[in-house]
Amino acid sequence: MNISEDELEQRLRELFADERLDLPPPPEAGTTIVAGARRRRRRRQGVLAVTGVAAAVVAVSGGLTMVRLHAEDGTAVMSADGSSISVKPPENLTAGRQPQTSVPGPTSTQDIEASSPPAPPTSKASRPPSAQPPSKLPPVLSGPLLGSDGFGTIKLGMSETQIAAQGVTLTEAQAGASCTVYTAQGSGVPSVATVVVSKAVGLTVVTPEQVAHTAEGIGAGSSKEQVLATYPAAKDESGGVVAPATDAADYHFRLGDSGVVQTSLMSVSQDCAG
Repeated sequence: MNISEDELEQRLRELFADERLDLPPPPEAGTTIVAGARRRRRRRQGVLAVTGVAAAVVAVSGGLTMVRLHAEDGTAVMSADGSSISVKPPENLTAGRQPQTSVPGPTSTQDIEASSPPAPPTSKASRPPSAQPPSKLPPVLSGPLLGSDGFGTIKLGMSETQIAAQGVTLTEAQAGASCTVYTAQGSGVPSVATVVVSKAVGLTVVTPEQVAHTAEGIGAGSSKEQVLATYPAAKDESGGVVAPATDAADYHFRLGDSGVVQTSLMSVSQDCAG
């Protein structure tokens, strides 16, 4: 026979409510429970009393212990309840020498932290994050690249004819006794540049109009310290610094308030006026 959940729940409620299922306590249950609680209370009070007496005995015994130190012969004697114990001095206690005291080692992480000596203060002021050493500054890559042997396709030592063959036009000639100054531009050079061509040795000087950078990362805005750090053999010259590019040529860096403001490549064998 199938019954619904509601009917099943109703029957269970009626079953649990039936007084015939009750289990009444015996009449003496209350008295028994109270007597047991009193016994446990008396037992607990007795234990506390015994513990207090034992603690008092230990305290009195400790107070009766006597310690006597004898400094005449360096021997320590401790007497407790009539017994004596002799302790010899340390072996490293000799005449005219201070005893070496032993320092107990740390026993926990907190002891280790407390016993560690503080770090000595540094004498040098820390450098701010933005102030990097000259040699650690990022390389300058702005502007055209001025190589150690030339500029674009024109190379030191080329004649006017050889330069023109590289797709470079030479204009605004300013002739001198042995050299001629030109403005060079065209597909053979990265940007407009002033060049000096010697009748005897060919192209001797290249100075881009836009501040060029070298392969080592020196260019517009590089400081003098950075130039000297990049080229250890560099030397001061009037208005700037000269640094060897190769055995046959030097870089000439003109310096301003903001650092490098002009970069030139010059042959060491040039016969033109500086």
